[in-house]
Amino acid sequence: MDRKKFMNSFIGIDEFLLASLCDDIELCEEIEYAVYTKYFYSPQIWNKLIKENPLPYLKFIPLGLNDSSERKIIAIVPADFDESFLSFPVKEFKVLGNNKFKELGHKDFLGTIMSLGIRREFLGDIVVKDGNCYGIITENLFNLLTENITAIGRIPVKVVEAERSEIPENEFEEIVETVSSLRFDSVVSAVSNGSRNSAVELIEEGLVSLNYNVERDKSKSLKAGDIISIRKKGKFILADILGENKKGKIRILLKKFI
Repeated sequence: MDRKKFMNSFIGIDEFLLASLCDDIELCEEIEYAVYTKYFYSPQIWNKLIKENPLPYLKFIPLGLNDSSERKIIAIVPADFDESFLSFPVKEFKVLGNNKFKELGHKDFLGTIMSLGIRREFLGDIVVKDGNCYGIITENLFNLLTENITAIGRIPVKVVEAERSEIPENEFEEIVETVSSLRFDSVVSAVSNGSRNSAVELIEEGLVSLNYNVERDKSKSLKAGDIISIRKKGKFILADILGENKKGKIRILLKKFI
């Protein structure tokens, strides 16, 4: 593979992560057998590899927590590889945290896991449902969770291996907003419940990401499927453009990650 050309085809991606991916690809080329990435990658990478496969003699097969998950580990295999032989080096887990006195949220579970010194790239998505947390992590780190996470704050919890069949899908809150245009600052203003000027400030300060990259072009035009993340305000998918109302304003459907 042309390593430099491959890396240059991804814009705004951490070079360390891309270099690791290149190492895994080159190993697959050498041994002509399945190689699994060390990290969970964002859709910017795994989706591009699937849709625009720059190396047609290979296949890229991602696996995440569930069908709608974003962070996925990737199996790199020869194009004719039998996928039934795949065995991803991951563990699905469940943190039993249901408590009648306090409901733990996404940030509580994620913060506790990150406090163990685990790099975010070694962990896939996590989903919280009915007070319990479901996640996926590289196999070699699973025991670190079970041995060290026994409480979150003052609430006792327990980490156990989960069956893939019990993993819930991501949940979203659907929001319909009206915007003057599909400009980045206009949509950010709507999702952040602020003025256009405050949205511009967020963008210029680098607090807003578009499709996982910090985006500072306030006039950039958005499209359905774009993902907007605003620090401390949440992550949203521009799910659909519903059309114009009688005043010429554009109605959009947003899905906020819960």
